[in-house]
Amino acid sequence: MTLEDYIHEHTTVTAFAAMLGKSRAQVHRYMRGENLSKSVIEEICRATGGAVEPKSFFNTTTESAA
Repeated sequence: MTLEDYIHEHTTVTAFAAMLGKSRAQVHRYMRGENLSKSVIEEICRATGGAVEPKSFFNTTTESAA
């Protein structure tokens, strides 16, 4: 589950930001994959009870050549 999906299903950006002690703008950056460090990803995973996994922050799909 992505961070965006988690927030849409379980909370609000404002509430999630408050839980992390971050600004709404910063959480929006995380949702876009910006400003992410290993510690931030771990913090988000803990805050979501493992619903958001580290792998969800990385695009693992590949496009095939046509």
